[in-house]
Amino acid sequence: MLEFLKYLKDDQYDAYFFLPGEKENQIHIEGSLYKDPGEGIGSSNLGHNYHVVLFKEDEKHNVVDLDQFEGVLGCPLEYMSGLLPSDWYGIIARKTTTSSAFVDRLVARLTE
Repeated sequence: MLEFLKYLKDDQYDAYFFLPGEKENQIHIEGSLYKDPGEGIGSSNLGHNYHVVLFKEDEKHNVVDLDQFEGVLGCPLEYMSGLLPSDWYGIIARKTTTSSAFVDRLVARLTE
């Protein structure tokens, strides 16, 4: 796990945001809890089921290479640690009975 993510590992968040910062080569990382958490969907021995939204930015800070999928993750922070060095940004959100609407709103904002 990347050293600067370790401060998040002891907290249990529903969603993790790793987004471009306001300055060049800056990353904004945040954990969040759902206002209405709903019931979890699709966990296994390996971990919870997550919505994963990934994207890159071009030179003009436009969203490019947007991808959205679901997957089981043992540790979202470990997954993020593999993405950040390759300039991927995104959102990892635990899949629940209420999370799809939340993720759909975020994707709509990214594609505006």
